[in-house]
Amino acid sequence: MVNGKPEGYWEWFRKDGIIKRSGNFVDGEPAGEWITYDNKSRPYKVTIK
Repeated sequence: MVNGKPEGYWEWFRKDGIIKRSGNFVDGEPAGEWITYDNKSRPYKVTIK
């Protein structure tokens, strides 16, 4: 967080500890490649922001 805004690389995890989503923020806004993972931690969706 920079000045109360998300910044840099972030990861979100499910309650069981498996990664759910990852991506970068620039000045509080999603930027670049964002990856959503299935319940086995395999990438299944890539979005460019």
